[in-house]
Amino acid sequence: MTQTTTSSPTKGKQQPRAGLNPRIFLLSLGMFALGTDAFVVAGVLPLIARDTGVSAGLAGQLVTVFSLTYGLAAPVLAALTGRWPRNRVLMGALGLLGLTNLASALSPSFPILLCTRLLAGCFAATYTPLAFAAGIELASPKRRGLALALVVGGLNIATVLGAPLGMWIGERLGWRLSFILVAALAGIAFLSLVICGLPEAASPGSLSLRERLKPIARPRIALALLPALLWNIGVYVLYTYIAVFLQQRLHITDVSLLLACFGLGIVFANVLSALLANRFAPQRLVIIFLSTLIVIQLALPLLATTTGNAAALLLLWGMSFALLFIPQQQRLLNIGPEHANVILALNNSALYLGIAGGAALGGLALRTFAITQLGWIGTLSMFLALLIIMIAHHPDQK
Repeated sequence: MTQTTTSSPTKGKQQPRAGLNPRIFLLSLGMFALGTDAFVVAGVLPLIARDTGVSAGLAGQLVTVFSLTYGLAAPVLAALTGRWPRNRVLMGALGLLGLTNLASALSPSFPILLCTRLLAGCFAATYTPLAFAAGIELASPKRRGLALALVVGGLNIATVLGAPLGMWIGERLGWRLSFILVAALAGIAFLSLVICGLPEAASPGSLSLRERLKPIARPRIALALLPALLWNIGVYVLYTYIAVFLQQRLHITDVSLLLACFGLGIVFANVLSALLANRFAPQRLVIIFLSTLIVIQLALPLLATTTGNAAALLLLWGMSFALLFIPQQQRLLNIGPEHANVILALNNSALYLGIAGGAALGGLALRTFAITQLGWIGTLSMFLALLIIMIAHHPDQK
């Protein structure tokens, strides 16, 4: 039920209760839809390529367009919509995300499908930071960490369930049904939020685009953000085309369970990160996990010769990749604590720009190299990230 507003200074604000507000789970469902949308294309990419008559490399640019739009649009849209009522922008973005996925499912040609992915990236970039902020606002001070974890958890669960489920549906009923699944998830979350309502609090004055990008001008912060961009490029050079890679390497058709192993590794990493975060210096953790990631990605083309080997390697690959996330955030906060919110938003943009760069680089590489060589090409970017981290070492604040 929506709140009745008054003319008091706290107009429209819903005071958090001691327990968890059920609306937080609806925000998490929206993140689950978004995560499924972001990752499902890699799973159904061979089907899209075959049905639309384009190469796998060109079909991979669907990932590039979505992620590039997300990475570039996030700070711009945050600045443009910063003074609008947050609840309306959030629900509008979620509803439009569902509609664009429905448009993706109905696309009559590859160019139109590409355009729908661009729009989906815009609405995803708008929804994500607002969902995080709304989740925190709906929780009591002592439960805000849990609320944020639940909202982020929707994205993590999508890597385990959403993307593999979308691929499983795509393999059996066609790739268009995978996008309809995303549209249905986003639609359910949207309608539920409309019915239940969110606090009608207009957002306070927001930072301008120039203020949001200002920290990049500091060399230390720029050098701390660059490795994250590079290692995401390195991973997504291969992950964007992972379904094609596994199908050719293992001579199988359905790889949805193998993709679930990668997502399961991400979930395990989130649990392990919480145990390690306050015990070791983030700089050391990033170096260790990035080195591990490089070794596993080098081994994938060589050792993923059976389903069992591939499952184990994908699990470890997902773990080592996701273990970088929290120590990287800690590194950034140590370097620029006075710009915490802006720097973390820029780090999120670097992640999606890395996905876009990896998908684009992988598509170009497929013109010359075999798909089994994509993992090795990606490690070159990771080596460069590791080199930058070790050369531009910043002592971690205690």
